[in-house]
Amino acid sequence: MNTSIKIDSVFLNFDEVQVLRGVSFEFRPNKVTGILGRNGCGKSCLLKIITGQLNPASKHIRYNEKQLHNLYKVKGLINYLPQHQCHPTSIRLTTLLDYYAIEKIAFFKRYDFLSKNKSLIFSELSGGEKRIIEVLLVLEAQTKFTILDEPFSHIMPIHLDLVKSRITELTQRKGILITDHQYKNVMEISDHLFIMNQGTLKAIKDEEDLRFNQYIR
Repeated sequence: MNTSIKIDSVFLNFDEVQVLRGVSFEFRPNKVTGILGRNGCGKSCLLKIITGQLNPASKHIRYNEKQLHNLYKVKGLINYLPQHQCHPTSIRLTTLLDYYAIEKIAFFKRYDFLSKNKSLIFSELSGGEKRIIEVLLVLEAQTKFTILDEPFSHIMPIHLDLVKSRITELTQRKGILITDHQYKNVMEISDHLFIMNQGTLKAIKDEEDLRFNQYIR
């Protein structure tokens, strides 16, 4: 049985501007799928369409051989990290772990550098601390698929290798879709890689493909 999420024929227009032009790709379980592209090319719009936050002119999404209009309605199927802070500033880290059904002892054992923040509320954390916590919460949650929009942005360099290694480890139990402007980090951990260019997705293999598509010089 094919348990990939298949995205097909996604078209999105804003007034007279065609942002996405028939985007199609497969979001595979137990793999990291990376999407690269310039600012404003439609990457975040595509992620919002997949997660049901944005309704395009056309989309076809299938999972487990069934067509689904909204993936988020399937319990435990998918979760999503947006570019911006997405949790209330008045909430405590321990409460968030409960919301995500993450076992506290195991979490703080794995990420012991966060133990000092157990009793703090979000407004008492630095911007970098907030971001790394949100990245790890979404990653560790028990879903079959996770979507990460700019997970490497705004986290401290000391945490980059931690996040990359944990993403790789977690493919043992979930598929992960990631987009980030730190393209070398995305390329390093991706099993399948695409570039968004002129409203379509193209499969790429290496930096030479990025140069060909004028993403890097």
